[in-house]
Amino acid sequence: MKTISVNLYSFEELSVKAKEKAIEDHRNFLLEDMRPEDFISGDPEYDTPEKLEEAYNSEYFYVLENDDVVIESIEANDYMFYASGKMAWIKYKFPNHEMREMYVHHNGEDVLIETIPFKTYPATK
Repeated sequence: MKTISVNLYSFEELSVKAKEKAIEDHRNFLLEDMRPEDFISGDPEYDTPEKLEEAYNSEYFYVLENDDVVIESIEANDYMFYASGKMAWIKYKFPNHEMREMYVHHNGEDVLIETIPFKTYPATK
């Protein structure tokens, strides 16, 4: 049997170069996922094809040119990374009502990283 060690990092723990890679990769993900239909408001005045395209283009270029919005998305989702800045595929499983398991998808397999107990709070009166 062999044991391997996989080091994962939060965005803040990455080197400057790795942060740049993480930002560009996530920016590309956000832009590829964005569609004009994402901006439908339910108000017919603003849901014309022209207005939706205008809203899409505005948001597209905002994300394209603004690192802060990309970093905010990364941090809000608690993404984990390898030292290179490549995002790790993290999965959560819930074996019961008291525990949550965190896995990283590594070399084609899900590897258990940690088991996290759910916090229980006392009933309030």
